[in-house]
Amino acid sequence: MKLTKDNYFSLEASRAYMSVSQFKGFVPAYGGCEAAAMAKLAGEWEEPDKDALEEGKFIHAWNEGALEEFKANNPQMYSSRGATKGELKSNFKRCLTMIEVLESDPMVLKVLAGQKEVILTAELFGIQWKVMLDSYQPGIVFADLKAMKDMDSKHWNKEAQAYENFIEHYGYGLQMAVYAEVERKAKGRKPEEWLLPHMVVVTKQDPPDHEILFFDFDAIAASLRVVGNHIERVKQVKAGEVEPVPCGTCEYCRQTKKITRIKHFSELSLY
Repeated sequence: MKLTKDNYFSLEASRAYMSVSQFKGFVPAYGGCEAAAMAKLAGEWEEPDKDALEEGKFIHAWNEGALEEFKANNPQMYSSRGATKGELKSNFKRCLTMIEVLESDPMVLKVLAGQKEVILTAELFGIQWKVMLDSYQPGIVFADLKAMKDMDSKHWNKEAQAYENFIEHYGYGLQMAVYAEVERKAKGRKPEEWLLPHMVVVTKQDPPDHEILFFDFDAIAASLRVVGNHIERVKQVKAGEVEPVPCGTCEYCRQTKKITRIKHFSELSLY
């Protein structure tokens, strides 16, 4: 299957390729649920649209140089009544402020320069993976752009029973590692000859904060080992060789829940 921007996020592409988001969707440590992941691949369930996703697309459209086209194609971002009719809704006005912060920082523009939304594929761990690089300067650097609520919050990992920062919690280090390895393999370089991944983060605070983060070779190698530790189970579930295990708490599990056993109240978990 040849990937394009039009079919990259399609169900067909998800079935043919593994991606970082799909991988995390199978792994409980990253908030994944095997049952929900398989329901998505079967076309039986879709995650509800969320404002945060649309805001992220808004910021990425700016990076791609397609913001005006994006706004024209998404009338739901505009208020339809009252004194603000015809204006961008408040959360998207905030996105414009975030963009102004990024545009005013020369280092950000330097890191985000280059080719946009570049699709690459390669075989990792015995299966085909797909990635889309937000900004790519071949042979030099690639960068990913993230819009976050903030950068200081701590997040509880139920599997690890520990607090994490947003990089750990959302598996962004793992994402950068897979991107680095796919890019290396796609370009035919020797093992561990990675480009250093960079992440440009801008927050939704007032005023927005922003930062540029990079991931070194040790971090890439460590994250690839984490993928290796989980990938065989993920491959087996995706191939239908083993039954997917429901997490019991995600949106899909709540929507499809049928009680089979009455619990004692003490079984409820605080964390």
